[in-house]
Amino acid sequence: MSDKLISIKVEKENILSEVLKQTLSKRFYRYLKSIQAEVKVNGVAKKWYESVNALDEITIEYVEQAKEYAWPYVEELPEIIYENEHYLILNKKGGILTIPTRGNPISLYQQVVAYLKTNTVHILNRLDKETSGLVLVAKDRYAASLLEPTHKHITRKYICLVEGIVEEDGKIQNYIAKKEDSHQRYIGTKENGKYAVSHYKVLKQYHSHSLLEFTLETGRTHQIRLHAASIGHPIVGDDLYGTKSECLCLTSYYIEFEDPFTKERIQKNIKEAWKYGGRTEEEL
Repeated sequence: MSDKLISIKVEKENILSEVLKQTLSKRFYRYLKSIQAEVKVNGVAKKWYESVNALDEITIEYVEQAKEYAWPYVEELPEIIYENEHYLILNKKGGILTIPTRGNPISLYQQVVAYLKTNTVHILNRLDKETSGLVLVAKDRYAASLLEPTHKHITRKYICLVEGIVEEDGKIQNYIAKKEDSHQRYIGTKENGKYAVSHYKVLKQYHSHSLLEFTLETGRTHQIRLHAASIGHPIVGDDLYGTKSECLCLTSYYIEFEDPFTKERIQKNIKEAWKYGGRTEEEL
């Protein structure tokens, strides 16, 4: 367990609960209500339905308890690209899950728990098991809430090697649906799928392959993999939507966000670490 303190300056007269709703994410607001967090205004305890005035200072004191933890502990620690008081940026290896499942209980999440020695962490951008690259982690629930919804606060760019020659940059927008009794996705409809938007840019063309950069407006499961296949250029090594090879040639190579605590712009890039699935440029 860890003690937390949040301070909020009131901009104009309002009901206390309304100020909190406008300042905090919906999920975090509901969490504070559920644990009956202590709220004070100018040092005096107040009910959530009472009024507050401009320039009042709201403080919220609560204890963030460790979540129930049923996963095995691991000794391997994550590869850290960046760290400050509230956030971590990690470089995930391909072949490991971001979050554990019953069928595959070893993941990046456990590596973070082993490093920080707490399970109050929140992973803000999940990658497929086969996808490598940068993952942003919040060290506690409040830090996570300040970057929600993530697609509005975090810029993520991916680099991938695809089959065939892509002639020009483009945008893909459609609906992604989940197949029944399968973890595969397919291009669906508004009625059965979730809206998904991807932008791609051609970085380089080879003899029979292209190197693309993807930027996402949404974060659907398998979005890049399915979108690349939908335009006739599946990602090299994609055994679900293309042809299997040694590895999936897809990496989350760039993350950018504004630290809500310091207002510092954080940018991290591992593009120089890109590998061509064991191939040389001459072989492409």
